[in-house]
Amino acid sequence: MANILGIPSPKEDIVGSMVRDVYYEENDLERIVHYCERDVVTVAQVFLRLRNEELLTENQIIQV
Repeated sequence: MANILGIPSPKEDIVGSMVRDVYYEENDLERIVHYCERDVVTVAQVFLRLRNEELLTENQIIQV
């Protein structure tokens, strides 16, 4: 959906099928957290685009 709406993909580092291995084999919870955060931002962007509103800018997205 994001791709169709011209929103960049959040799948930079890992994809959903890799989460199990990242957790159990690499024990890298922080990597999974960042993956989930990028997904949430993408869902927000899709929502905004469907409402014909302006997308969030990088400055409006707070990474914790």
